[in-house]
Amino acid sequence: MKLWSVLAGSLLLAGCQGGPVPLPVIIKPTPEPEKVVELPRQAPEPVKPAMAISDDVSSLTAWTEFRAELLKMTTKQRDNLSKNLQYGPVVSLQQLLIRIHPDNPYPVRFKAQTQLGEQLTTLPSGLADMLRWDHAYNQKLLESESAVKALGRLNGQQQDNLERLQKQNADLQKKIDALTQIEAKLNQSGGG
Repeated sequence: MKLWSVLAGSLLLAGCQGGPVPLPVIIKPTPEPEKVVELPRQAPEPVKPAMAISDDVSSLTAWTEFRAELLKMTTKQRDNLSKNLQYGPVVSLQQLLIRIHPDNPYPVRFKAQTQLGEQLTTLPSGLADMLRWDHAYNQKLLESESAVKALGRLNGQQQDNLERLQKQNADLQKKIDALTQIEAKLNQSGGG
């Protein structure tokens, strides 16, 4: 048995000293690379802050952006925006800002100006302070337009007075000319 043990140990040692047996290599055909179309990378659009009746930074930023967008819009775009807005406190304030736009007619802006003035007292201080500028600007614009209209009416009245006085002056000149002719005739008849 000793012989068998020595023989098994020698075979075992001989097997351990041998080189590694190469593993079979399976060659698979490589697939054609798919064409990758790269889309131009666009910066993600920033999330617009939600407008709220508050004076936190994101809300004030949203109100500032809304006011800036309104100034760039045409009348038709503002009308469409106004029609598509839902109802609520934010929307009523948006509607007022749409209506005080300088391109709107005077009566529309005047009514919205009054409503905005009333609403400013109920708004948070940060938002109210920001919108007071719009209120003051619109107030000055309304006052200027009223003054221009009043001056236009006054100018029209003065023009009417001027035309009336010119006509009266022409009539008086005709009467003076007629009296001068009568006087000249009397002087000729009386002197001859």
